[in-house]
Amino acid sequence: MNQQEREAWLAERKTGLGGTDVACILLSACDDESEKVGSFENSAFKLWSEKTNLFESNDVDDAVLMRGRVMEKYVCEFYGLHLGEGCKLWEEGLTWHPTRSRIFGTPDRLVELNGVRFGMDAKTRRFRRGWGESGTTDMPLDVEIQMRTYMEIFDAPYWDIATLFGLDDFRVYRLERDKELGSQILDIAESWWKKHVDGEVPPDVDSTNLCKEVLGKLHKRVQDKPLRVATVAEKDLYEKIIEVRKQFKTIEKNKRELENRLRAAIGEEPGIDGIATWKPSKIRRVFDKNTFRNEEPELYEKYVTEQPGSRILRIKEERHDNSN
Repeated sequence: MNQQEREAWLAERKTGLGGTDVACILLSACDDESEKVGSFENSAFKLWSEKTNLFESNDVDDAVLMRGRVMEKYVCEFYGLHLGEGCKLWEEGLTWHPTRSRIFGTPDRLVELNGVRFGMDAKTRRFRRGWGESGTTDMPLDVEIQMRTYMEIFDAPYWDIATLFGLDDFRVYRLERDKELGSQILDIAESWWKKHVDGEVPPDVDSTNLCKEVLGKLHKRVQDKPLRVATVAEKDLYEKIIEVRKQFKTIEKNKRELENRLRAAIGEEPGIDGIATWKPSKIRRVFDKNTFRNEEPELYEKYVTEQPGSRILRIKEERHDNSN
């Protein structure tokens, strides 16, 4: 799609929940990190801020998104060869659920083979964590939720996920439709929209860097006023932060000691099979800014630009009253 079509597509996305949005919502409610292996980090708080137009994401592809776009056609060609003669693949574009007005999907391709119409998504990955062997249903949870959302939208009996790891490890996974599970997934998504978007109730903040980024942009202005007195709830939050920081320091200290013991065990060998390697990093060429500034101060100043500062959270150190 061209830039104008993409802008229209992004605007339409804000009026409902797509497959990746639904996956974000369900994963945000999952406390078991082992269930999220291989899934991309996302934030329900960021999702809410975008759907309510409080936060505007930069429409710029990072390396991962750009790779996915460029490689999509390549993976689809592989997938066509996998299915063999007689298969038909086409792009359907953004499609809304026939009865659920806030649910939509933008699958990579719809497929028709031997009179059966279903769908497929093309994925590229650098790592295999969370993925099983080709032909299985072992895949990251966010991918499964996304595909189950699509199956409900398109009334498809199953959905294929064609995944390319690296350059030549091509695998195909197939999910069979479970109507009851699919309905439950969409019920949760619609309830989330009704509560948080229609009801204007923000979801809880979370631990992701995405949530931190949104909070920084939503509250970038600082009032010029003295620090206020903490509430009871804020004092309790502060005490929890102090306790976690103590635990983190202890864990970080133990981690450094154990890593150094492993370095000592490796010695001058390149590493230990199945455990760790200890090798020199690649030589890097870096720009010596300080030397350039000292030797070419006028040229340095010519290319120096100012950037606005960001808000920094500084936790006050715990005070110990030794007056007694």
